[in-house]
Amino acid sequence: MRASTRKRIGSWLNRDHWGIPHWVLAMLAIGVLLGYLVFGREVEEPHRISDRVRAIAEGLRTTSVYEEEPGVPGVIDPERARELLGDRPIVLVLLDDTPLPEPTEPLTSSVGDLCDEIASVVTTSLVVVYATIHTGEYDQAYCTGPQFSNPDNPVDADNYNFGLIGVAELAWQYRTSETDRFPEVEEFVYAFDAQAREDYPDGVPTRAVVVPPPPTPDALQTRQVVLSLGGLLLAPVALFALLRFAGGTLRRRDGRAARRRTRQEAAGARLSALADAVLHPPEPADAATAQRQADLAGRYTLLLGSYEDARTDQDLDDLEAELTELETALRG
Repeated sequence: MRASTRKRIGSWLNRDHWGIPHWVLAMLAIGVLLGYLVFGREVEEPHRISDRVRAIAEGLRTTSVYEEEPGVPGVIDPERARELLGDRPIVLVLLDDTPLPEPTEPLTSSVGDLCDEIASVVTTSLVVVYATIHTGEYDQAYCTGPQFSNPDNPVDADNYNFGLIGVAELAWQYRTSETDRFPEVEEFVYAFDAQAREDYPDGVPTRAVVVPPPPTPDALQTRQVVLSLGGLLLAPVALFALLRFAGGTLRRRDGRAARRRTRQEAAGARLSALADAVLHPPEPADAATAQRQADLAGRYTLLLGSYEDARTDQDLDDLEAELTELETALRG
């Protein structure tokens, strides 16, 4: 940036309008711009979690089986299921006999949709859900959490979808009854064990801790708001300080360069003043005088080289000291 341009900008920032310094107005303008960029643009709303799923996630923090209403409808023994599941990455959700709403889309399942919603919270587990559908039937659904895998041995999660369920269904179809559907859970676990032994030869992953969603997942968290507002306030201040620092650094650097140029020009003038006395001395009276004149001419030639090579303040200090010594020697 040219010195004249920086001077005009500095002069403008130091003036005021309505008693308010221009630099304050500039900071406010930058803050408004940043506020628009952060909050003014449309953003995708976070995924909404229903209260029912939130309660399920909270219940699964301490157990692998969530029973919404104990004993209802009572076709699966939750204690036996907990013992069977152990620490496998499988959770079982047993809902009461309140019918789920009829699905609004064709070829969809209300239990399947609910299972997917639970899996979005219980992200590292296989989810099995039993619930009453709109027809009054107690139906089930199976789904896979989006992060279900072992980081040390990731496998295709599709191995635990339809193929696994098909194997389990073939085994349980002759073992279940309307009052006892525990074999469905049992055969699903057996099918999981067989597939997991193949996919995880070094050890089957265990169930991770369930972290329930925040109380208001559809709103910005207080911490984020505070940090964002603090950032909006501090950003223009920091930017202004950075600009002031950069401007001051440039001014100091330009000032030092100007002082060096002035000193170098002064040294050049002193060398020019010495040129005639060194290069055109009077006729020497004897050999000693001739030798002295030759020595002074040699020193002058070396000073010319130092003058051309002077780039730093130290170089100029040395040049000026040598010039003074030569001037003194010529006067002597």
